[in-house]
Amino acid sequence: MFRLYLPTARGIRSLIVIMNKISNILFGAFRLPLYGRGRGERPLLACLFFSFLLLASCGTKKNIEASSTKSIDNTAIRNTEYVRKVYNNATNAKNIVSKIDFSIDANGKNISVDGRIYMRKNEVIRVVLSPLGIMEVGRVEFTPDYVLVIDRLHKQYVKATYNDLSFLKNNGLNFYSLQALFWNELFLPGNNQLTVNMLDKFDSESAAGTQRKVKVKSGNLNFEWDTTVATGRIDAANVTYGTGTNASWKYDTFSALGSKMFPARHSVSFTGKTGNKNSNIKVNIRMKKLTTDSDWETRSSVSDKYAKVNAEEALKKIMQF
Repeated sequence: MFRLYLPTARGIRSLIVIMNKISNILFGAFRLPLYGRGRGERPLLACLFFSFLLLASCGTKKNIEASSTKSIDNTAIRNTEYVRKVYNNATNAKNIVSKIDFSIDANGKNISVDGRIYMRKNEVIRVVLSPLGIMEVGRVEFTPDYVLVIDRLHKQYVKATYNDLSFLKNNGLNFYSLQALFWNELFLPGNNQLTVNMLDKFDSESAAGTQRKVKVKSGNLNFEWDTTVATGRIDAANVTYGTGTNASWKYDTFSALGSKMFPARHSVSFTGKTGNKNSNIKVNIRMKKLTTDSDWETRSSVSDKYAKVNAEEALKKIMQF
């Protein structure tokens, strides 16, 4: 960084003497003194000299400020360019359907079962559980307006808003944040759809090795994605809400889906509050064959013979499969 050091009074006088000698040589007959001894004499060259110093100082300061601003601008541009690279990896498929291997471990109790997953962008995420692929025993369906859990074995169901379900509410999760996690893409809290114009809202750490983090914060909700620098691929997502609640989503086994790659294996971990109790839930989903099939309904119907229960009761029943 350029620094300007002003001379002391003694140094100024010495400098004036030197400059006066130079003046005598350069200006000869004009004999314009740099420093006048009388009150009426104007130190003309001295004024000019220090004027140039001041101008140089101002010019240097402006150059430093301009350089600093330019550096900040370039950093912001590089940041947005990388976030755009990650954003462009999102699949352009409208539907994702696949048979799955599904396992869940909730507070020490676990089940493993076959099933299917159905996802239609901005409309629904549905996980259907059917042992050996023969008979459906239950399903979980997320829509923008509600969550539906159907227990086929006990003929019970839960249908509630996101605010009604303490586990989702306490973790700051709604349909669109869950959709971003299921779809392996970026998400901006408070928005139903992410556009290119919103990418400057995200931060990304400087590349270190092969990984780079992309972050965004909104109130108590924090999203952080681990990405591969070379491709901009999202390898993991971490969501924290307030203190003590966390959702971790890891992606693996990327397979072709249209012109993009999509993770066929999802490993999920939720740590937080369910009602007044601490919960630790782990879910693993392995998609066996990705398709973009669109021939299916986006809403599940519930028989009148099914009894409506609260979420805690349904979870207890489902865990008995």
